[in-house]
Amino acid sequence: MKKAVSYVRVSSKEQRDEGYSIQAQQKLLEEYASRKGLELVECFEEAESAKRAGRTEFGKMVRFLRRNRSVTHVLVEKTDRLYRNFRDLVTIDDLGVTLHFVKEGQILAPDSRSSDKLNHNIKVVLAKNYIDNLGEESSKGMLQKAEQGLYPSFAPLGYCNNRETGGIDVDWERAHIIREVFDGYASGHNSIRDVTRLAAERGLKSRKGAKVCASQFANILRNPIYIGDYLWKGKYYKGKHEPIITRDVFERVQRQFRVVGKPRPKKHRFAFRGLVRCGTCGCTITAERKKGRYVYYRCTHARGGCAEKPVTEAALAKMLGEPLKRLRITDERLEWIKKALRESHEDEKAVQKQDIARLQAEWDELQRKIDAAYEDKLAGTITETFWRRINGEYCRRQDAIRARQEGYTDASRDYLEDGVRILELAKDAYRLYVTQEPDEQRKLLDLLLSNSTLQGGKVQAELAEVFQILADGAVEEKRMRRQNEPESAIIRNWLPG
Repeated sequence: MKKAVSYVRVSSKEQRDEGYSIQAQQKLLEEYASRKGLELVECFEEAESAKRAGRTEFGKMVRFLRRNRSVTHVLVEKTDRLYRNFRDLVTIDDLGVTLHFVKEGQILAPDSRSSDKLNHNIKVVLAKNYIDNLGEESSKGMLQKAEQGLYPSFAPLGYCNNRETGGIDVDWERAHIIREVFDGYASGHNSIRDVTRLAAERGLKSRKGAKVCASQFANILRNPIYIGDYLWKGKYYKGKHEPIITRDVFERVQRQFRVVGKPRPKKHRFAFRGLVRCGTCGCTITAERKKGRYVYYRCTHARGGCAEKPVTEAALAKMLGEPLKRLRITDERLEWIKKALRESHEDEKAVQKQDIARLQAEWDELQRKIDAAYEDKLAGTITETFWRRINGEYCRRQDAIRARQEGYTDASRDYLEDGVRILELAKDAYRLYVTQEPDEQRKLLDLLLSNSTLQGGKVQAELAEVFQILADGAVEEKRMRRQNEPESAIIRNWLPG
């Protein structure tokens, strides 16, 4: 018996899963082989579009026929099942096999008449035209979906396609990690690699279980689909799907891209860069790493040559900590100042209490008007539309009053809490400073110091205003104690103004 292979194809995996035509094609070809006395030695089943050459099963069949020259027949349902482009036509022709197009009742062998081959080639042309037209119609359909607010393609990571609505839905298993990635990059403290590592730690993978790489996250962070919009064929559309992130977060991410240019992590982080200026020429003091591990701070020389010499990070950190030694507050002194702080605030709280009472009276009057307007609506004195309008206006004014009342309460509480935090920080500032790593030292210095300069290898720095008052108060307290001043005078001296 002559040996043959069969080739069956559907245009999508979905059609294969639904049993659209694979089984029907295979049954047809098996019955045909039986009638013609052909032995089917292999069947190749394709469930992908034939628009592109190099389909998986098609390629396997070609390699099989080249290795097994004793197999000289190929059975297919019809022309457009086997190929739809000229490259496939040339590939099959080079094999020198006999083709059986069962539904069309045509057999094309290497020695077939030229007229038969011409007819066959015409069918290939028609098949190519068909797939081109199919692509055009598909593009039109997708464009129509896009204009209706439905994303017309495969859902990106964080969403999944909904066959019933034709749109996309949030994939809640992945969406919360996508949101973390956006928030992390929007903060300005993370690079693309940082957020990629974060997503991996959270267990984010593609739908195929693969790792999501940094370049994919760079595209995700630029994609407006996550705020409910999308780009299709170069045009911006407002989508109907649910956003995963807010527009504010998305805009901050885009600003971060503009700041850093091509997204990439910083190679080095220098704790004190930008904190100190050169006392010789006024330029910024920058940092650089020597031999891969030694950090030096030097003038940027932005205004030309400068004689200021570089200093090591350790030396700079030590000099920046010196002004903090002035902040020495004993436990006893700390309690004195807290007491004075509370007493000085009593008058301010009394004024706030009066303002809160006045605001409450305004709120109560608005509530009386709301109740009266509702009664008028029930009685038919005013229309439903008019009542809704004035009720909305009164409610908005009440909300504004509540916000102001809460602001007074928060301000009063924050006054004391912030004051106590400042005092406790001043009490332990230098001890905290010397026990921290450079990054944490920088945070303290940003709060405690101002006007820091480096000149002649020495740092000159001033304490921030509130801490300057505390430091001066400590000096004044010692003087007054030597002169036997009363305790009340010492306490008053600590208070600004």
